[in-house]
Amino acid sequence: MARLILNCEGVGLIMRELGGDFVTIGRAPSNHIVVDHPSVSTHHALLLRTGASYWLKDLNSTNGTLINGDCVTDTELKDGDTIRFGSVSAIFAGAYGKRCSSHGIRKFWRNISSPERVKPIAVATALGLSNL
Repeated sequence: MARLILNCEGVGLIMRELGGDFVTIGRAPSNHIVVDHPSVSTHHALLLRTGASYWLKDLNSTNGTLINGDCVTDTELKDGDTIRFGSVSAIFAGAYGKRCSSHGIRKFWRNISSPERVKPIAVATALGLSNL
């Protein structure tokens, strides 16, 4: 099963399995994945499963959604993609049984790294990686 790993300020890493055909992301409690951060819109984005793929659609959020640094409104997600919902970072892990690419994890870590944040070993542990 696909997963979304979020780095939430003050909370650390939060991993959510993406069950069902669609997953809503936003600040409102009615979302499937609630991201309680002021830069995230009430209803920020939608993940839609089509077959073995997931598509992300920005729901006209105030601060936008970026995939690998590019502002997007609607795009197919690939394993290891780095996503920013406002100023909250996340990484898309395409399949539960499939390991995330080390390149994607390293790229994600560079984007979120700072001395006050989660240590790299926590990212590796959350994703089941031992050889970063």
